[in-house]
Amino acid sequence: MTVMGRWHVVLVALALLTGAGAGAAAEQMQSRAVDTGVDLRVPEAQPIGTIVGRIPIKPGFTYRFNESPKEFLLDPISGEIKTNFVLDRESVDRYAFVVLSSQPTYPIEVRIRITDVNDNYPEFPEPSIAVAFSESASPGTKLLLDAATDKDLDENGIANDYRIVDGDTEGKFRLNVTVNPSGHTSYLHLETTGKLDRETNDFYVLNISARDGGSPPKYGYLQVNVTILDVNDNPPIFDQSDFSVSLNESVPPGTTVLKVTATDSDLGDNSKITYEVTDTEKQFAVDPESGVITTLKKLSCPQYCSNTTCNMTCVLTVIAKDHGVPRQDARSYVTVNLIDANDHDPVITFTYVPSTANFATVDENAKNGSLVAAITVTDLDAGLNGITTVSIKSGNELNHFRLENSSSVYIVHVNGILDREEISKYNLTMVATDKGIPPRTATAFLVIHVNDVNDHEPVFEKSEYSTVLSELAPPGTYIAGITATDEDTGVNAEIYYDFYDGNQQQWFSIDHLTGLVTTKSLLDREIQGTVELNVSARDGGPNPKWAYTRLKVTILDENDEAPSFPQQQINATLAENISPIKEILILTASDYDQGTNGSVSYYLPPSTERKYPNTFIVDPVTGQLSTIIELDREKTPSYEIQVLAKDQGYPPQSSTATILLRVLDVNDNDPIFYPQRYITSIAEDMSPGSTILQIQAFDDDDGDNAKIMYSLESGGDGFFDVEPWTGNIILLKDFRKAPKAFYSLIVSCKDKGNRRALEDAVVEVIKKSQTKNLDFENYNGYKFRIVEDDGTLKEQTTRFVGKVSSTTTSDEISYFITEGDQKHVFQIDKKTGVISTQGNIDREEKMTYHLKIMARSGFSYGFTIVNISILDVNDNYPVFIEGKDEIHIAENMAVGQEVYFARAIDRDSGSNRTISYTLSYNSENSFRISETTGVIYLNKAFTNEPGTILPIEVTATDHGKPVLATKYSISVILDDVNDHTPVFDHTSYETSLLESTLVNTRFFAISASDADLGLNGQISYSIIEGNTDGKFGVFPDGFLYVKSLLDREEKDYYSLTIVAYDHGNPPRSSQVPVVIHVLDENDNSPQFTNTTFIFKIKENEPPDTFVGKLTATDEDIGRNAELTFSLPISQNDFRIDSRNGFIKTLRSFDRESLSQTTGQNYITLTVTVSDNGKVKLSDSVRVTIYITDVNDNAPIFTRTPYSVEVSEGASVGASIMRVYSSDADEGLNGDIYYKLIAGDDMRKFMLDEATGQLFINKPLDRESIDRYRLVVMAHDSGQSVRLSATTTITVDVLDENDNAPIFSQTQLAVAVLETEPINKKIIQFHANDADLGINNELQYSISSGNRKETFFIDSYSGELFLHKHLDYEDLTAYVLNITVSDNGSPSLSSSISFTVNVIDANDNAPIFTNTAIVRQIREGIPTHTPIVTVTAEDPDSGLNGKVYYSIIHQEPYDGRRHFAINNVTGVIHTLLPIDRESIDTFRITVVAYDRAEPPSTRLSAEKLVTVIVEDINDNAPVFVSMNAAVVNSERLGRSIGRGIFIMNILARDLDSGTNGLVTYKLIHGGNDMFDLHRSNGALTLRYPPATPEARWNLVIKATDEAVLSEQKSTETYLTVIMGGTELEGITWLNAGSVSVAENEPGGTAVLNMTNNYRSGLEYYIVNVTGDGKQVDRLFDIDSSLGILSTAVPLDREAGVEKYEVEVCAVSSSSPLQSTTTKVNIFMSKTL
Repeated sequence: MTVMGRWHVVLVALALLTGAGAGAAAEQMQSRAVDTGVDLRVPEAQPIGTIVGRIPIKPGFTYRFNESPKEFLLDPISGEIKTNFVLDRESVDRYAFVVLSSQPTYPIEVRIRITDVNDNYPEFPEPSIAVAFSESASPGTKLLLDAATDKDLDENGIANDYRIVDGDTEGKFRLNVTVNPSGHTSYLHLETTGKLDRETNDFYVLNISARDGGSPPKYGYLQVNVTILDVNDNPPIFDQSDFSVSLNESVPPGTTVLKVTATDSDLGDNSKITYEVTDTEKQFAVDPESGVITTLKKLSCPQYCSNTTCNMTCVLTVIAKDHGVPRQDARSYVTVNLIDANDHDPVITFTYVPSTANFATVDENAKNGSLVAAITVTDLDAGLNGITTVSIKSGNELNHFRLENSSSVYIVHVNGILDREEISKYNLTMVATDKGIPPRTATAFLVIHVNDVNDHEPVFEKSEYSTVLSELAPPGTYIAGITATDEDTGVNAEIYYDFYDGNQQQWFSIDHLTGLVTTKSLLDREIQGTVELNVSARDGGPNPKWAYTRLKVTILDENDEAPSFPQQQINATLAENISPIKEILILTASDYDQGTNGSVSYYLPPSTERKYPNTFIVDPVTGQLSTIIELDREKTPSYEIQVLAKDQGYPPQSSTATILLRVLDVNDNDPIFYPQRYITSIAEDMSPGSTILQIQAFDDDDGDNAKIMYSLESGGDGFFDVEPWTGNIILLKDFRKAPKAFYSLIVSCKDKGNRRALEDAVVEVIKKSQTKNLDFENYNGYKFRIVEDDGTLKEQTTRFVGKVSSTTTSDEISYFITEGDQKHVFQIDKKTGVISTQGNIDREEKMTYHLKIMARSGFSYGFTIVNISILDVNDNYPVFIEGKDEIHIAENMAVGQEVYFARAIDRDSGSNRTISYTLSYNSENSFRISETTGVIYLNKAFTNEPGTILPIEVTATDHGKPVLATKYSISVILDDVNDHTPVFDHTSYETSLLESTLVNTRFFAISASDADLGLNGQISYSIIEGNTDGKFGVFPDGFLYVKSLLDREEKDYYSLTIVAYDHGNPPRSSQVPVVIHVLDENDNSPQFTNTTFIFKIKENEPPDTFVGKLTATDEDIGRNAELTFSLPISQNDFRIDSRNGFIKTLRSFDRESLSQTTGQNYITLTVTVSDNGKVKLSDSVRVTIYITDVNDNAPIFTRTPYSVEVSEGASVGASIMRVYSSDADEGLNGDIYYKLIAGDDMRKFMLDEATGQLFINKPLDRESIDRYRLVVMAHDSGQSVRLSATTTITVDVLDENDNAPIFSQTQLAVAVLETEPINKKIIQFHANDADLGINNELQYSISSGNRKETFFIDSYSGELFLHKHLDYEDLTAYVLNITVSDNGSPSLSSSISFTVNVIDANDNAPIFTNTAIVRQIREGIPTHTPIVTVTAEDPDSGLNGKVYYSIIHQEPYDGRRHFAINNVTGVIHTLLPIDRESIDTFRITVVAYDRAEPPSTRLSAEKLVTVIVEDINDNAPVFVSMNAAVVNSERLGRSIGRGIFIMNILARDLDSGTNGLVTYKLIHGGNDMFDLHRSNGALTLRYPPATPEARWNLVIKATDEAVLSEQKSTETYLTVIMGGTELEGITWLNAGSVSVAENEPGGTAVLNMTNNYRSGLEYYIVNVTGDGKQVDRLFDIDSSLGILSTAVPLDREAGVEKYEVEVCAVSSSSPLQSTTTKVNIFMSKTL
């Protein structure tokens, strides 16, 4: 058996075994595989046209692929196979298909193997990975890396040649490759070569290459990010090895000395540093975290003297330790130098002139330098601490006095010009300060009285006045009260005021007598923002003196101007296709307001965004309008864009500009011919120059870009041309001289930008004489309907529309859509005429299509019109017609009145466009809407305040299925109407004021409110009654003011009527009474009898102890002279009897506490004496009370509360904090010791009794106890009484990362459908960590099992998501190792195994092998005989992978099914008898489909099965030659002496091969006279007959060449007539032409041959030709009657329309005579 034979046996065996199990295998397949085969090889990646090989061929045969593969081409003659695609072995490495020969058909199996070339690069599983080495790793430490793979084979695969090509400049690493004994991928290790040092380099980026074995080789690369992990190999290092500092000897315990700092180059705990001092150190402590050194007690250091200086110095050792294992430390030394303390205050003494005086005096005209007083100072300290300076601290702000140091005495001199009228008394605060650090001071008060001289001019209160007011201030608004005084009296003190400059706008007025400045008219900041009014004051003397001042009025901006554009309508242009973001123009709106009121922002209103969504943006700051998409002029040639400019004021003001943007055309569209195909017929006599037709091309561009020029590319042959600009096809010359009947013109076109149409136009011109018209079955055209595509769906499928057919049946007819479908929405099958969709159909774009369809067959063609109506689906949402986003309505609108008309339209039709309206949001149910019209009405009266914004949301819903709806929001703003009267907040007012109240003083405010808004709510006031003498006025804001001087003795009561009115139209008003009482003024203040008072008292004296008595006098009388003494409310140490001035203690005093808090042992009070006037006048004096010492203080804890945080991992013995206390007593009473008395039952801590330093005594565990409350006692060393105090230390134990996270997950498996989308959440993992803070912060990761990165996990939430598509057929389950890690240092983690089971989905169609199925069967086999098993595999599971089979198509199809298939086993068997002579080759299309549910989800695949029918000898030969031969005497005479050829006997056998090969034998009637050639049937006469006239009836047998047992034969009679003469005188009466219908049965009479011959005749057919060629004997004739009839049914479509039958008539009597005639028989078509 040959190799090919074994191949086929294997195929048959596999087909049997993979069918339906043992039962199917038992069936004997009655077919056989292909006998002939060829194996070929071709390398991959070769160019198209590469020769693969040849198949064995036979002469006279042509060859074709049974199923044409797209990858290969077959030469039908030579059998040469070439590539038609560039092949890729990694995609498909072998092909198998069958080649079929021409008739008689035989198959050849071709198997092609694709050999490998090196066309793939090595690939690592990931492009980059991260690994880590400890810096303590020894040389040779290895880490396993994933090796690379290569899709190529053998030598082109991985060569195990890996190299580090970059990133290892230090040579720290190398690669180690270990060959895998199994032959699979080798092991790749990254190995250290030397010592690593994280502090030198903590990160490496290595680039690793992998080489394959190809030539040339290809490389793949892997980036390895190597992190070097820290170990504790560096000790801490102090910034300095020695520190030095100086401290005052008296610094209290807890004083900061300095801060030491050390650093550690390691990381984490290895670099965390703790500071401590030596165990012997008792005076200093160091904070373990910060390194701050503080004192523990009052310092005492040894004294070291050298030469003339002595220093007290302490030296302490500070240790810095890291937290690594093992710990490393460093030491530094701190030198503390003590400095002497400044502990005495200076003492000040005054000396007056004369020396007996109690205060100082000076004349106001005293000369500069005049002596005033002398000052001496004493200080008991030494050195710099005893050296003092004196300064004037306050009271000399005008610098009228100066100090001069003369020896140890300071002298006070006059330093300028004094003026008693300006200042009559000075009180200078003198401060003496020593030069200690810190310095100590003493304060004393020098009172200087000035003696008077009279000589003054008017003086303004201020050299400059300023005020600020709004530009909206109404006329009459208060600006300022300008006041000048003159120390003179009488007329010389009378002052007159006026503006002398600055009031050019006439906005202000001034009262000439009072100096009251008010607004005169409305202000406008935009004209002038600041007004400087120059005001003059002159007295009334005969030679008046003048004074001048300036009033600066700053006008505040109000948002009273809206932004304004230079133009309300702006034209702009922009070219299309410019990439975003592209600036169109910069808008500028001007707002002359200030600040935010004038700050303009730019916005696109919602209406613009709705109209052009996501198209434009405007920069809110710069106003730059830009596009955010590329504009397409062909879609939208122009835009009307509204831009809103809004200021930032309140309320904001805005304006709008409209930009008319015209999109400029860019030549971005090719011309397109439509129609693209033209056909016409023209008469040969058409005049040259005539227009035959016009072709048309369209260009969506504009202007010159859309101008098209046409050009004839080919096919004109000089007879045709095209006009360049019109597209007219012109006949150039006489068409009668055209050598061809058909011309195909190729016409191109291009626009002015040289863009050419992608497809040229084809114009076919046919001579009219050569054309025939093709008619369609529907004479009046066709009408079809189809539902539009749903616009809400993304993908549309091809759908059947209808079919057109020509009345002419021919395989050569082709159909074309020539017009009516410029966008190519439809397509037509050229052969079947089936019209289907190929693009998206949108009824809203076009409702009806009128397609012009052409049918074409050769030179024949015809047209019809197909009208396609598009039916609507509900795929358009209602769209609101552009309206307002805000509407304003009056607050008093009547219920039921129309508010707004919300109108929407829907582009759909019918019920799909019927819209109903509802209010989906209706604030407070204030509105209602008409469901059908969309008109919104007021539903109920408003109760809201004016200015309220009521949002409404309108929903427009269509009536389609499904229902589509759109929402539209409207803001309803309530506008105010003047429906409220101003209302005073009281029905009447009553007030009082002193008679000394200054003119222009505002003393009382009345207020009215108006609930209206704007001008309707703006209120003004006026006095209409009770002010006849003009004593009062009222400002627009309701403030009453004094208009002229009051005199209580003249009038002490006023009753005014004030009216408040609004600014509405008409205005509304109300009035109120106001009563004013004028009170008497107290104008003399009391005076103390002494300038200072000094008293003493012991500490700890009981409350209410007498301290001393103060005295004062008042020149007033009555209640204004009733004196009251008082102390500041803020002090609670002393009280004073308000009547007699006795000072007593309120509490017991503690000197130590006083010294501690104030630094001194005395208390200074300011005592005030006041009279009892309505407006009290007073005098003050300074009282000093000294507290003398008693020992009585317990220790006091300082810096409380105490709390400290300490890590639970802190080492035993570590210092964590210290407590601080002080005792104000001195000596032993001030020495303090400490003790831990509660809160530490487990003795976790230890307290140093001398220093108060707290240490860790035992290890801590936060998870057991996280907080301690330690009670500490501090006691002094008193001899008689020991005093103590307690405090609490709160110790919070901080978390160390000593607990690993623990999963709380119980679900350890989940099932996921393989078709779930990417980013689908699968599960969320949860874990807990007993630690806190960052140690409790968890991160999740997938540490293993995540093949191909199929999943990813949110590291913080623990949510597991799908990262890549699942494939059940690739992997049915994933076992993920989920790791949770905390953020501690070092991090702790735990892991669980989590299984993701993939659920199969029907995502795989059944798959047939790519091997062609060609079977050969014998005709005549029984029905239901199995012939082949087809098998398809479906990798899905369950019903999704269960495959069923069916036959969906048989070719050729004769209306009967010849085969059936077992839908389970795939066994194909015969259904009908198989007759090769009817059909010799069957092409069966088998479909394999799965059983997924529901059926709509089922997937399928098709396979072509070719069945070649082999012949059996089931047909006997059939004679088709003539059954008579006539040889006349003339012919006999010419053949004398040699054999005479009579005729060729011909019999046909429908079988093939030897079964159809016929041999002939003469079996009766002339064996001795005739020879019959066995093969070609030539009948010859051996020799002339003995008689001149002879007639033979021969019996001839035709036998096929089948095997002997199956041979079949047929016999026939042949009449041979020889000799005789021509029968003359015979006339045929009806011989000539006759017609017969096709398809009539054999035996149908055609013609009764009649003649004038009276004797008997015999009739024979001696020859038949068709269209001049010899044909079979298709006709018979009755030898006696001469009736000519058909022998077989005739078929006009066989190609013969006329037959010529030669009939011979032979006389039946002697002598033998004969004659012949011919009958023309024409075929007519059966109706």
